[in-house]
Amino acid sequence: MALTKQHKQLVALAVLLAVAAAVWYANYGRAHAEPGAAALHPENYTPINAQDFSIIFKQRGAAQKAEYKPSGRNPFVASALPPTPVSPTTVGQNPAGPTYPNQTVPREVITPPQLPWKFFGYGNLPANGAREAFLLDSEDVHIVGEGEVVLNHIRIVHIGNEKIDYEDTKTGARNSNPLEAIPGPAA
Repeated sequence: MALTKQHKQLVALAVLLAVAAAVWYANYGRAHAEPGAAALHPENYTPINAQDFSIIFKQRGAAQKAEYKPSGRNPFVASALPPTPVSPTTVGQNPAGPTYPNQTVPREVITPPQLPWKFFGYGNLPANGAREAFLLDSEDVHIVGEGEVVLNHIRIVHIGNEKIDYEDTKTGARNSNPLEAIPGPAA
């Protein structure tokens, strides 16, 4: 007599139930050999090392209630912050520049920074966008905007029609390079 699919499943279920009953009886069905083994002994009790989380919950609550205040910088654009606007009272004056706690060089000894690249042009990309300067380093052309740092210590302060102004971020000293015409190819 051939067993149907349903009969085979019932036989498999009966076998699995028998195995489960045998495992349960082996682990839990028997009484423990020692009558006091399951009882809790107070002399063996050691409290768990739990932290007081109320401080952490207070800090998280304060962080959740914090209000976002934008700085005006777009975090998705990899460029420097735009330079601060120059007020009419400070035009023509040389501001002191940033101060650093370990700065021991007197102001009289500081020499103006030198930008070894030639300033040969400027442009706005896109139209009415930020002005960018074209600087020539032997055969390499660098395109920089106002506020960017080049050579790890020279910040471009202003790109004008006839000159580029820059400052040394270490000392705060300022200098400028005039617009230079690049000689074209020989005719």
